[in-house]
Amino acid sequence: MQFKRILAAVMAGCTLVSLAACSSSSGGTSSQTTETSSEEESSIDDDIRNPVDVSNVSLEITENEIEPAELTYLGNYNITTAGDIKPAYKYFEETYGCTIKCKIVSSSAIQERLSTMIASDESPDLMDYADNVFPLMMSKSMLTPLEDYIDMSAPQWEGLDSYINKYTWAGHNYYYPWSYSGCPYYLIYNRGLYQQLGISDPKELYDEGKWDWNAFKSCLQSFVDSGENRYGLYGYTATAMFDSTGVPLISIGDDGMLKANLVDPNIERAANFMQDLKREDLAIFPEGYINVDTDPIVSGISAFQAMGGWIIANYCHIMEDDEALDIFFVPFPRDPSADEYYMTMSTFGYLVPANAKHVEQATVFINCCRLSKLDEALKEETKKSEMKDKAYTEEQYDFMTALNEAEGFVGVIDEPYGMDDTTATLIRQMIDNVIFTQSDEELNNKSWTQMREENGSAIDSQVEYYNNLIKNSNGVAD
Repeated sequence: MQFKRILAAVMAGCTLVSLAACSSSSGGTSSQTTETSSEEESSIDDDIRNPVDVSNVSLEITENEIEPAELTYLGNYNITTAGDIKPAYKYFEETYGCTIKCKIVSSSAIQERLSTMIASDESPDLMDYADNVFPLMMSKSMLTPLEDYIDMSAPQWEGLDSYINKYTWAGHNYYYPWSYSGCPYYLIYNRGLYQQLGISDPKELYDEGKWDWNAFKSCLQSFVDSGENRYGLYGYTATAMFDSTGVPLISIGDDGMLKANLVDPNIERAANFMQDLKREDLAIFPEGYINVDTDPIVSGISAFQAMGGWIIANYCHIMEDDEALDIFFVPFPRDPSADEYYMTMSTFGYLVPANAKHVEQATVFINCCRLSKLDEALKEETKKSEMKDKAYTEEQYDFMTALNEAEGFVGVIDEPYGMDDTTATLIRQMIDNVIFTQSDEELNNKSWTQMREENGSAIDSQVEYYNNLIKNSNGVAD
């Protein structure tokens, strides 16, 4: 509990977090989920569409001269043009004479692509943090330790040592996140349609302190009952509903050890609530749609889409072309039985792969990104860039900022997807099946308790395996 409160306090100094425009955990594994696996290279700036001016920015990052270089980034978006990254990149480019070439792949393809690049001595210099970085990728020696390059006593890292050290491997620090979000997952809804139908506005319920599981279910039921071909929830719930109990599926202790909490009664209670939604036909994908589709909300056939905050920009651009459309969002609801309003705590940052050629330049860029949340001049330019790039309204931006700074709730660290791919897929399937109707009738009829009993020993074995590696400071996974 104390660690969760420390993290919530740390986020008070951070501005809006977009979590890399596309969260690494924003895709599930059911038949409704899809990902792009194509790769492209890009180093194109978009100064005409979204010009930024960093001429009045002066950051204290390093006393050393660094050599100009072209860095390579491996991840799932263009960090040279993304609105929330571009000012930091422009400062990095103009101050240090460095550029970044982006190799863009889906989150699921990063590990395989990285392995190939390391083996061929073509390691990228930067890569996205992904769900399987800790402990899986750290245990495979795929990353460069950064404690010799990043000074944790520098002002921009103040108060974060307890979190950074949480992900220590073999006595080294690999991950220095520059973005923190107390609310990475949202429930998006058609606010204008809710008003037409006379359904309580979830945002107003949230403002009044009434947004809990019961209010959420009531909105779903009212929407589904409002006419023919109305659906309830679709999208991807991730761990948010479980975490609202205050108990993560897979926690990290103060000693760095993993712990599976699948048998915790709070987890069971959340699972039962979600299964009730499924039984009552309140969580069904409209036929022909996948979790990232926006049309079910825009056209008004679904009550809510559960998705990472990155997707809100997609709706904002749609609203630019349709001024009558009013799409808004709320966080996942509070567990009415919990002592606090708990929410999944998420972070984002870049790592430096093993055998990278430009480690010092890469860590200077990481520091630039972190300071885009703290330095007043760079922070202001970042807000302007992000507002222009993503077309947020002031209302949306201000609300997202408050949510990401964890105003009113406590962050919960949950790491269910960090182990081997088989275990991560297993846990995703369990989460997906507990709430959404599945085409596989046998799977669809399984309760959380049944799935937990069938898969619990396999998950526990992986937890034990990685805990043994964590205990062994020289341990490396095969």
